[in-house]
Amino acid sequence: MSGKVPGESRASTARALRKLRARRVARRMLLGVGMPTLVAAIYYGAIATPQYESVTAFTIQSADGGGGVGGLELLIASVPSSAGRDVMMVREYIESRDILDHLVQAHGFVEHYGAPSVDYFSRLPANASVEDRYAYFRQKVSVEHDTQSGTLRLRVKAFSAEKAEELATAILDASERMVNEMTARARRDRIDLARQELTRAEERLTKARQAFVEAQREGAILDPAASAEAVITVRSRLEADLASARAELSALRATLQPGAPQLRQAQARVAGLAQQLARQDRQMVGDDDSLRESIARFEPVAAEKEFAERAYQSALASLEVARVEADRQHRYLVTIARPSRPDAPTHPRFWHSVLTVLVLSFAALGIGTLLLASIREHANV
Repeated sequence: MSGKVPGESRASTARALRKLRARRVARRMLLGVGMPTLVAAIYYGAIATPQYESVTAFTIQSADGGGGVGGLELLIASVPSSAGRDVMMVREYIESRDILDHLVQAHGFVEHYGAPSVDYFSRLPANASVEDRYAYFRQKVSVEHDTQSGTLRLRVKAFSAEKAEELATAILDASERMVNEMTARARRDRIDLARQELTRAEERLTKARQAFVEAQREGAILDPAASAEAVITVRSRLEADLASARAELSALRATLQPGAPQLRQAQARVAGLAQQLARQDRQMVGDDDSLRESIARFEPVAAEKEFAERAYQSALASLEVARVEADRQHRYLVTIARPSRPDAPTHPRFWHSVLTVLVLSFAALGIGTLLLASIREHANV
C-alpha cells in the first residue's frame, strides 16, 4: 500500500493541474471571447438603430456627335476627351466638405444623425467638431468608381428610408449642378479666349489697312509694285522700238544724203524714243519720288497688311473651332439608376457584425496569450 501512494498522489496532482488549466482557459474564453460576442449580439440585435441604405448609379458623358469627317472635324477630333477626368472630379466633389455643408444647411444632416432617438454609439455627437462631423459624413456617404464602365455608385446610409433617399437625391442634384457649371465655365473660357484672339487680329488688321491707305496717299500710287511692273513692260517695249529705230537709221544713213528728210525723221524718232526710255529709267530709279523709293516705303506696309489678313482669317477659324469644340466637349450627368428607397434596414448586419466581433476576439485572445507566455518565459530566465 505504501508503494502506491506516491503514484496516486502524482496522478491526482496532474488531474488537478489539468482542471485548473481548463478552468483558466474557460475563464479566458468567457471573458475574452464570450463576453464581447454577447455584448455585440445584444447591441446589434436590440440596441443599435436600424439604418437604411439608398443606392444610385450615374456617369458623366460628353456630347460627342458623329457626322461627316472634314478638315474642321479632323482638327477637333485631335483634342483628347476628358470624361474620365470629370468622373474623378465629381467623385472628389461628392466626398468633399462642400457637399457636407450643403446637406447640413439645406437637408438637416445634423438634426437627423444627431437625433435623440438614435442610439448613443451610432449618433452624431451634438458637440462634434468640424473634423469629427466630416469623418462621420464619410462613414455614411461612400462613392465607388467602376474604372471599366466609368460609372459612379453612390451609397447613402440614414436612419430612415425617406432620409436616405432624400440625401442621395440631394447629392446627385448637387453633382449635376457642379458638372453643368464646370462645363459652362470651360465653354465660356474657351470661346472668350478665341474671341480675344479675334479682337487682337481685328485691331492689327485695322491698323495695317490704315497704314496701307496712308502709304498710298503719300505716294499718290495705289500699288507701287504694279506700277513698277507696268513701267518695266513699257520700258521693254521702248527698248525694242529704239533698237528697231536705230537699225532703220543705220540703213538710211547708208543710202541717203545727210540732209535727207527721211533721215532727219529717223533721227528724230530715235531721239524721242531715247528720251522716253530715259524718262522711264528716272521713274524707276530716280530720287525720292521714284518707284524704287515708293516700293521701299510701301512693301513693308503691304506685307503687314497681308499678314494681318491671314492672322484674322486664322483667328476667325479658331473661333469657329472653339465653338464647335465647346459643343462637342459639353459634359452632362447621366443617371443610370435613380436613388432607391429601401423597404427594409440594411445595417447593421447582425450576423456579419457578431461574427466579426467573435473572430476579432479570438485573435486578440490568442495574441494576448502569446504575449503573456513570452513575458513569463523571459521573467523565469
